Amino acid sequence: MTDYPDLTPSEVAATCDALWAGIRLVVIDTETTSQPGGGPLRAVQVAYRICRAGAARGRWSDYLNPGVPIDKVSQRIHGITDEHVTTQPDFATGASPLLAALQPLDGERTVVVAHNVGFDLAVLRHEFELAGWEMPEASTLDTMKLAPHLGVSGPSPKLPALCDALSITHHDAHDAQGDADACADVVIALLDIAARQGRRDFDTLLEDVSGAATTRTVRASMRTPRNDNASPAPALPADHLESHTRILTRRAGIRMLDAWTGAVAECARLRCAHLRSRAAIAEADSDVVLERLHHVLIERAHVCDIAAAATVLSAVLDRLGVPTPGSRNVKARNDAVRWTRHWAPILNPLGRCNSVDQCPTCREGMPCPLDTWRDNLAALVVGDPNNYAQGYFEMVGKEAGTGVYTTLTDRGLDRQVADAGIWLCAQHWRSIGQGSRAESVVQLAWKAGCRHPDVADAYVGAMIAPGTLGDYTTAIKLCDSVLSGAGDSTHDAWVRLRSRRAQLAGRAHRLTVRYQGVDDDGNPIPVRRHHPENPHRTRLPRFARN
Repeated sequence: MTDYPDLTPSEVAATCDALWAGIRLVVIDTETTSQPGGGPLRAVQVAYRICRAGAARGRWSDYLNPGVPIDKVSQRIHGITDEHVTTQPDFATGASPLLAALQPLDGERTVVVAHNVGFDLAVLRHEFELAGWEMPEASTLDTMKLAPHLGVSGPSPKLPALCDALSITHHDAHDAQGDADACADVVIALLDIAARQGRRDFDTLLEDVSGAATTRTVRASMRTPRNDNASPAPALPADHLESHTRILTRRAGIRMLDAWTGAVAECARLRCAHLRSRAAIAEADSDVVLERLHHVLIERAHVCDIAAAATVLSAVLDRLGVPTPGSRNVKARNDAVRWTRHWAPILNPLGRCNSVDQCPTCREGMPCPLDTWRDNLAALVVGDPNNYAQGYFEMVGKEAGTGVYTTLTDRGLDRQVADAGIWLCAQHWRSIGQGSRAESVVQLAWKAGCRHPDVADAYVGAMIAPGTLGDYTTAIKLCDSVLSGAGDSTHDAWVRLRSRRAQLAGRAHRLTVRYQGVDDDGNPIPVRRHHPENPHRTRLPRFARN
């Protein structure tokens, strides 16, 4: 980016004022789901932020019922589930503030802004059509195109990378309001850069970036839910790729095992996405393969090479999930418990991959193996739920709230592994139509101190059933308490709980405020309960005093 040294601060301010003159930016974002059988994406959350005169002003967001199940891929991205939107309004009922915000105002030019604006507008055009509304026509501005036009670039064209390049904090990624707020901060920063480059004419800048595109004509450049976490895979050397053609045979001797272990170590150093395949097709005894994988894992963990450790851990978890022929559940459980006790103190301090150095799983936008390994171990500890779910956590009689769960936690099993096992049991009861049993598991687990985020999500879901403001307020505080332990975990369950918390806040707000439109800054206007000239209505006392 280029600053013009001959512009004084007052001249830059005047240039910025000229650039913003008569402009009203409506920054939008949507979270979506695909439809069964294909078709246009449906909105499950919509938000906007109004910007004018170089500042962010009005804002609004809401969860919406799309009328179709939310697909698993979308849930993994934004954490919004069917349960979160079942009682929410549909687009036609709940999105009227958005329609009002997009209406043109006298004396101002409305410009719709988004990061990859075609994606969000394609979703909204479809929702407008289903609602029987006409999409207001306005110019569009895409921050993904504006940034490089002004000489601003990051490691990728995605919103989090652009925020990092501009030193903007991006709160609540993949929450529509969080993304709209971040995009609003980005467009304000970019227009400030444009002003410092001496650009005074917004129309010229808009023509250079967007041409004649409007809300009715701009085309979507993406057809699937966005995944801002994905990053490109590093190039692998040809000789390393060739080594993947050599399989570890059943009769492998010490030399072949040592060579295979060295290849695994190289996979770890290269963050190779093919390591899981290398381990999966190894024909040697499973215990031998695990021993060699563990050797590389402990080596990488001791030098705090987090991405390499996560790369190896993915392969280890795959092999742990392969039962030894003829083994009984008790042996598999005991093996899993021993593995957890040994490895939890080693893995827990590592944290997870960062945005710069990532394992193959993180590059795909999936939760880091260092955050999800407890789920794999919990499945081994619980065993076949059809046979062992009830014994893992009893629900009736004097044994209610106890079982294998309490036995293992008393013996020092990693609490998060044990808690993940409880959630597996609750999911099992739900999957076979035993919803009351699943609810009993959740209620008893909460009283027993289980704070797994999915258990918390289900617990507050039952808590808010009466639908009172007090219920929502208590549930929000509970979510905040549990979320305080999330840290920077990438586990999907924390994403779901954050979405639940945002949904509860929206419901609580709607119980206290109804809207009759939006003001010039895009803030929804509450319905007035009393006449403006007599805002405080007084009542006669019920019983007159003598």
